[in-house]
Amino acid sequence: MRGENSDSIPIDLIHDILSRLPCKVSGKVSLHVEAMGSMLHLPYFTRKNGYETVHVICNPSTGQRARLPKLRTDRGSKSFLGFDPVDKQFKVLYVAYNNDHRIVTLGNGKMGWRKTQCPSNHHPSTKKGICIDGVLYYMAAPIDRTYVLVIVCFDVKSEIYKFIRAPDSFDRATMIGYKGKLGWIRWDTSNVYDGIRTPELHMWVLEDADKQEWSRYFFTFPNDKFVDGVYVAGMTATGDIVLSMSFTRYPFYVFYFNPERNTLQNIEIQGFTNHGMVHAFVDHVEDLNAC
Repeated sequence: MRGENSDSIPIDLIHDILSRLPCKVSGKVSLHVEAMGSMLHLPYFTRKNGYETVHVICNPSTGQRARLPKLRTDRGSKSFLGFDPVDKQFKVLYVAYNNDHRIVTLGNGKMGWRKTQCPSNHHPSTKKGICIDGVLYYMAAPIDRTYVLVIVCFDVKSEIYKFIRAPDSFDRATMIGYKGKLGWIRWDTSNVYDGIRTPELHMWVLEDADKQEWSRYFFTFPNDKFVDGVYVAGMTATGDIVLSMSFTRYPFYVFYFNPERNTLQNIEIQGFTNHGMVHAFVDHVEDLNAC
């Protein structure tokens, strides 16, 4: 690999530096790391009496949160957040195992769940979805005993569903946005060549949804550049693929790989006090000056 860098940045120093920058500069910070061990104890992340699931929308920049209208949920269901760039509206899509899918438009008025008409009964995957240019993508398995994974393409404005077949090995991949297109990344550390483990990164990009044409890219990395327990967090708006460690331990690293420049940068983050699972959010913008 070319362009390897290693930096160690304490969390207190990061906040001190950003607090001195104007908003336009501090907005370039593109990774938000949370220790899930503390987040899950907040009351709005728990289930009432252990049974009722509460839908909550939270803005991590402002700390504001709001509960959505109550909705009876089923096991195996999943919710996704989408954005309509035409009408500038956010919507939450609830995908149920029994095909009783619901949607709610976020706003200042009275919010209510509405039923959507889906032509194919499907079971949503546990993986995260992604919204790109008004289309919400998520992985699912049709409930027709074909056992073929599909990618659901939900138009947020028209609320119309489309389906495309997922390429092989997508069950182990992470969905990303790549130059305005849908992409998938699979991080593989199980390959061994000449007795040496060689981490590999596989990336697919959907070039034409109607023709279901994909481009595929493949990258290998020196084994000594990574540690165990690394997963794909996503891709930044500048085209860097972000990989993060899964648990808080010393030292803790996040990695930035740029496929076009073929460069790798690893950054150490200090300041974790508790051991636990970590989830990284890509392209999170923190406005520390509240301007």
